[in-house]
Amino acid sequence: MNKFKADPSERRIDRALQHVLKPWFPINQDVLASVRKRFAAGDYHKDPAELLKDLKSDFALFTLVVKELIQVGKAENVPGATLHNPIELIKWGGPDRIRELLSNDKKLPATHSLHWSEPFQISRLRETAISASTASILSEKKNLDPEMGFARGVVRDIGLNLIAWNYPTLYSKVIEGLQPGQNLDEELSKELGFTPTLLAMRIMRPDSEVSDPQVEEIERQWNLYDDLCEIGEALARAEHPETYPSAENDWQKAQAFLHQTVGQDAVQLVKDRAQQHSKSYEKSLPNSFGAVAAFNPERNIKVHKKIARVIDDSILRQCPHHVQSALQDLYADMDGETVSRSAVETLIKRIIPAAGFTGGCVFVIDPSTSSLKPRTVIGHVTLRSTKDVTLDPGDHAVEALSKPDPVVVEAKEDLSADALAGIYRALGEQRKVGVLYLESPAGGDPSQFKDKTLVTFEAMRRALSDVLLLQ
Repeated sequence: MNKFKADPSERRIDRALQHVLKPWFPINQDVLASVRKRFAAGDYHKDPAELLKDLKSDFALFTLVVKELIQVGKAENVPGATLHNPIELIKWGGPDRIRELLSNDKKLPATHSLHWSEPFQISRLRETAISASTASILSEKKNLDPEMGFARGVVRDIGLNLIAWNYPTLYSKVIEGLQPGQNLDEELSKELGFTPTLLAMRIMRPDSEVSDPQVEEIERQWNLYDDLCEIGEALARAEHPETYPSAENDWQKAQAFLHQTVGQDAVQLVKDRAQQHSKSYEKSLPNSFGAVAAFNPERNIKVHKKIARVIDDSILRQCPHHVQSALQDLYADMDGETVSRSAVETLIKRIIPAAGFTGGCVFVIDPSTSSLKPRTVIGHVTLRSTKDVTLDPGDHAVEALSKPDPVVVEAKEDLSADALAGIYRALGEQRKVGVLYLESPAGGDPSQFKDKTLVTFEAMRRALSDVLLLQ
């Protein structure tokens, strides 16, 4: 029977290979320029170890070189044991072969750019840095080769990295929708028809039809490294509890293994090693990659629990990435027992404007005058008055007190700010104490306004209720 027709999974992964091999994922152009400069200066002939060190600083460049050297090595009948070992393969390739591979811009991937990448894609690279660095440290402690541990960690992640850049809509949908008990690889497999691991194997594992004891030994060793890589991958996920429902369990698993194998300073050692491997990313992407020195899964999990009390993950994930980060920083300094003036000011003066709201007002019910009083004005309010409002029907702020959903009022044509909309919703769940009113640009795609702006408004409202200790 024709294999192509009989095995649809083969067809799917063959199509995927055609889709991902040429565009790859983004090479750090700063690293590439530096490597080429050092080739020209003859640095790598003087010290070949420097070439491996520089390639390791960019995961796309490292894996691309390994992939291309596999094909060169097969053409030159290189032993299978070398082809199956990325570190030995790079040493075999040496400065001359690798310089030739990297000399022609037209032969290098140019579809993707680091500087035009989405936050979830940059986060994916950060996870690779943490997981591969962890595998490197654990390899040392297990009397294995730390270079091979690092290489295995990077290669294992190549499937996820290729999917994140070449199937970005699908990848972001899956990662934003992960539920407790779900696994990212399995959920991607349901959508794609193959696992990220299988994709990586098809790209990075040389075909070997002849039985070779040395290759079999390499494969046996890889199994040892894979166990260590899994710990690194769990540790990397633990940094992102807002994304991975398994983060707390991942942290407990990784922490226990690291403490037993490495010691109490294990996480600090991982941070130090990851900084070495990712400093080129931190330099090229200072505002999005994030300082690896700030890696702290335990803190992030505690903060996430605080936020999750009032803001669902489904809401938080839809907020802009910088807003998520700002809320995490806000909650890190809150004790949940006393109202923090600085937390309120941070939310009102920094986070809400940064979330895209141009103006607004916090109205508070005053029982003595039966009115809503403007307690705090945010930014520049355009669409309404910020004076006292009597508790009579007719004003949208008063209407919001009795509505379960937000009250949205678009600007009238006779107003200059015709692209704005005003959003109202009551503050307090068990007892209404006031109304949050915010104005936001409303032009463009209506579904974008509903899906993003209203969700972000709700996150702001819940955060304000929480910092004010409202029930």
